[in-house]
Amino acid sequence: MKYITLTIEGREALLGREALSETVALQANGRVANDAGFKPAFSNTNDLPEAPASTGMMADTRVATPNGPCRIDELSAGDLVLDAHGREARVHHVLTTDAPRNSFLLRAPYFGLDQDVVLAPDQKIVVTSDIAEYLFGEETVIVPVWSLNDGRKVGHFETRSSDRMYQLQLDTPEPLAIGRCAVSALYKDGATQGRVLSEEEARCFATEHRTGFRN
Repeated sequence: MKYITLTIEGREALLGREALSETVALQANGRVANDAGFKPAFSNTNDLPEAPASTGMMADTRVATPNGPCRIDELSAGDLVLDAHGREARVHHVLTTDAPRNSFLLRAPYFGLDQDVVLAPDQKIVVTSDIAEYLFGEETVIVPVWSLNDGRKVGHFETRSSDRMYQLQLDTPEPLAIGRCAVSALYKDGATQGRVLSEEEARCFATEHRTGFRN
């Protein structure tokens, strides 16, 4: 692994590892290097502001990578993960935030998970559901985890005050893969592309989901 330092207006920034012919740089002081030989800066954990509140997943969550599942807290900028279609995606940022005390446990094998995972309430995942098709005319939608709470497949999980949630920003708008579960990641200034339910739509979805929708 090779590291380089760059001085910008008297401030020294640490640049990240070189991958193939591309230099993956760590963002410093909110600046982006615009010289011809540089590309927009990437960052590692704690080099950027925290992840959006009430989003993310616990440190022991195993994300799919080309070399097999890897704990999310062991990933760093420049690493490769797999998106929900099995294609390689590069990590731009690894962000953390305090874990909400009232998070949610999603139990495998529901939602295509190969492991039980603890996610923040507003973390979004991709689901395919008759409820969504009935309510919104689209079978596959992106929903916040809290809207899936049914006390069986998804239930409340109380985190510790020291727990952190991790969130990835990728170089693709596709969701990342946890087993066969598609989990929304960050992409540039927004999140995973797709039909994201509004707050009101999510509440409608949650009501039908809890009451056992029958078409």
